[in-house]
Amino acid sequence: MIHIVKTLISIIFLSCSSLIITVTFYILVQFSNQNVDEIIYTLANGLKGAAPEVFQSAIKQSIVPFIAVFLLLILPLKNFSKRKYIIQLHFNKKMVGFNVNPIAWTSQYRISYGIISFLITVLLSYQIIGIDDYIKRLSDYTTIYEDYYIDGRKIAIEFPEQKQNLILLYLESMENTMMDRGSGGGWDYNVIPELTALAENHLNFSHTDQIGGAFPISRTQWTIAGLVSTTAGIPLHIPIGGNNYTNYENFLAGAYTLGDILQKEGYQLGFIAGSEAEYGGRKNYFTKHGSYEIYDLNRSIQEGRMKIDDKVWWGFDDSDLFAWAKEILIDYARQDEPFSFTILTVNTHFPDGYLEDKAKASFPTQYENVHAHTSKQVHEFVEWFKSQAFFDQTTLVILGDHLSMQSDDFYKGKLADNYERTTYNVFINTKEEPVKTNNRKFTNLDLYPTILASLGVKIEGDRLGLGTNLFSEKQTLVEELGYSYLNRELDKNSLFYNNSILQDDYIKMLEQGK
Repeated sequence: MIHIVKTLISIIFLSCSSLIITVTFYILVQFSNQNVDEIIYTLANGLKGAAPEVFQSAIKQSIVPFIAVFLLLILPLKNFSKRKYIIQLHFNKKMVGFNVNPIAWTSQYRISYGIISFLITVLLSYQIIGIDDYIKRLSDYTTIYEDYYIDGRKIAIEFPEQKQNLILLYLESMENTMMDRGSGGGWDYNVIPELTALAENHLNFSHTDQIGGAFPISRTQWTIAGLVSTTAGIPLHIPIGGNNYTNYENFLAGAYTLGDILQKEGYQLGFIAGSEAEYGGRKNYFTKHGSYEIYDLNRSIQEGRMKIDDKVWWGFDDSDLFAWAKEILIDYARQDEPFSFTILTVNTHFPDGYLEDKAKASFPTQYENVHAHTSKQVHEFVEWFKSQAFFDQTTLVILGDHLSMQSDDFYKGKLADNYERTTYNVFINTKEEPVKTNNRKFTNLDLYPTILASLGVKIEGDRLGLGTNLFSEKQTLVEELGYSYLNRELDKNSLFYNNSILQDDYIKMLEQGK
């Protein structure tokens, strides 16, 4: 009986070790473009509303590795040797025996073996994922905000007499990477020719002489962080132990955002997503900062546009998203006040994206085919936009929210070693001409004042948050301080961010995480 109990206890520890090893390597593969801060936020905040396929894919990819690791770890519990001693030494007719068979030792001391395996697994995962560096950064404070942060409430922001409408179209995980190399992409062929043409024929801010975009910067590389960084000029930096930011109504209470500014100027504001808006705290962010009207999966069901059984992927596909967005835009355009409408697509979300029935399969992988179809959908939307009566009074900004989280295996062998992945951007029908569009070094943070400037808005000092107006000659923080330095500083904890931007939420999240 004691032998059975010891075996069960050891199996429990070894099962936990196997799970930790499997999860660690899954994270290394699937979240290779994210640091531990972003992974913690994604896993801890707003999992509600995630597509079932995301969880199913994770489980399917992990089952075989888990079983393989578990069998490997449990093998030493079986004592294959019947001999008690492996090495025997004789001294003056006395025999001394040494059991040097590790299988025999682990079989005899199975609980100790299970505990030691578990502790080693925890320590190795701790190092591999980078939790040790993460904790170290929490006690390492930056003054980047005190030195460079610009609060829009404290500077002059002047709108033109005739205010321009804004359509802000976010394309999930859209990079320039799947363009052909001749256009600025990393592929041998062009998966997204329509998006390429839009960038060539309209305003594109680039880090090269070709089509290009924003560099990924710390704490901005997942959807809600992408939305925050491009509309508030700050990364999304929550304290360790924050379990669920979606439960907080005062999302970044001290931030002064694009929505806050436009609301003050009398704009009608709306946000549409083909999933549940609560996911990741998006609803709280847009309702706190601008009182946006929210259109999402739940509202679509409530209004009878679809039934719960009609749900696909994260909610409803991008064809339905664009169709509904057009109806809303036509209604907004009838109103007397200017409008700003934000659209967030979802088809190109990892893993592999969602391929609609009407999409063509012209490329080797599903993820490419999903991107190709999205490119066509955006082209059709832009053509529709240009045909509308409100076109002249409206600026359309198209952005990738962050780099794709698709596995590195997808990109392996396709990209040159020196290729730099950047997010997509196009500005259509702007009211300002840029001084320079090429060879700019910038991040999501710089798009906040740049979006405002595209509407003809004058910004005192050409900076907002930590972002710089790319229409101006002023250097971005990446150009002024260097990418590596800025990235390191944004990784660090900040008293200013905690006290002035998170405010009461900072203490609440620390208490909740205890």
